[in-house]
Amino acid sequence: MDTYELRAAILDKARQEGASLAGIAAVEPLRSSPSHQVFPRLGDYGGVGTPPDVDPADELPAWPSGASSCLVAAIEHPSTAPELDWWDGRGTPGNRLLIELMKTMRPWLREELGIESHPSRYYIHHGGIFLKDAGVQAGLGCLGRNNLFVSPELGPRIRLRGLFLEAELPPTGPIEYDPCHDCHAPCLQVCPSEALPAEVEFPEELQSMPLPARDGSYDRQRCNQQMERDMARAEAEGSQAVIKYCRRCEFACPVGKQASASS
Repeated sequence: MDTYELRAAILDKARQEGASLAGIAAVEPLRSSPSHQVFPRLGDYGGVGTPPDVDPADELPAWPSGASSCLVAAIEHPSTAPELDWWDGRGTPGNRLLIELMKTMRPWLREELGIESHPSRYYIHHGGIFLKDAGVQAGLGCLGRNNLFVSPELGPRIRLRGLFLEAELPPTGPIEYDPCHDCHAPCLQVCPSEALPAEVEFPEELQSMPLPARDGSYDRQRCNQQMERDMARAEAEGSQAVIKYCRRCEFACPVGKQASASS
């Protein structure tokens, strides 16, 4: 097989195993993507989802040295199946589906195609990648004004996961796509914490860098406060309650709603 045939075989297999969308990102451009450039210089952040054993001064771990491509897979999280995104203390059902998908891909890649692979960890400080940037590089969509990853087919109602590949494959992106240009932005209006239209103060040395949220308008501290309220609400309901994090900006986005409604 040539590299394009290899790529097609990998993407077909990912979809057969349950991926709603799949693409290939090149590792080198991913290293210089906006989030990976800005993150090490943003300073401490102890919000929801930050691992407790991390010192913000630590250098980020290197990615696998032999990896030159990254498989990026997405699974739809439609409003009709909200339980896929409910945190139950062990993660979410949707993320477990993505983990199993990648576990299935690894032996198949080795045995059928002779390609070694390495999982991308969940946390950046544990060897993970910024998946929204990876999704852009893989041509699955773009970063929206709401700081969400937006795919043409399913809007922002998806979750992503990556798998490093020791194979130099032609990337499937990025693509020219921007559904936010003429949108009336209902996502910015529904945020209960007003985290999306907020103007964020960045250190002077960061202002000339490309920002993860397109224009730097996403306030992750305000968003985190909403997540903490969601956690407190679940704790008040009892030890068996799941955490149903706010997804109002996702559900307000008009992109891909027809496809999600028919899922």
